[in-house]
Amino acid sequence: MKTQKPPLRREEGFALFLSMLLLLMLTILGIALLFTATTEQSLSGNETKVSKVFYAACSGVDYASARLSANDNFVGGPMPVGLSSHYPGLTNDIAVAVSRPINVGYTIHPGDQIQPHGSTYGTAQIVENFYLLTSTAQGSAIQAAKMVTADVGIYPQQLRIPQ
Repeated sequence: MKTQKPPLRREEGFALFLSMLLLLMLTILGIALLFTATTEQSLSGNETKVSKVFYAACSGVDYASARLSANDNFVGGPMPVGLSSHYPGLTNDIAVAVSRPINVGYTIHPGDQIQPHGSTYGTAQIVENFYLLTSTAQGSAIQAAKMVTADVGIYPQQLRIPQ
């Protein structure tokens, strides 16, 4: 007849110890994932704020280019509120200021079409002026500022093909 050996005393409670260790490891992993997600969300929010201010500064360059195209006497200054961006929930928009445009040169386009003016023709050359523009955007509510500097080419007259 076979006799059964009694279980060893040192193996009692091993399953409980193993489950507690596994639970501790899962808790630590969960806390690490929570910390990582919170950090990523904060970084994403900051990047969104900086992007809004950057694009507002870029809109200042576009605004100044359009004003120079319409009027070559444009002297820069603040952009009208509401044109630069729309940031919901804030009473004030992002403030954008454009520096005085600096004429850095021009190019003559030989061979461009000449315009008829009654019985005579105008110049056969069209001049494209190049300006240096600096646009600065500041959002005090979102605590961010950006500056964009660009060289833009402006035709002083709208080009038309003579008929």
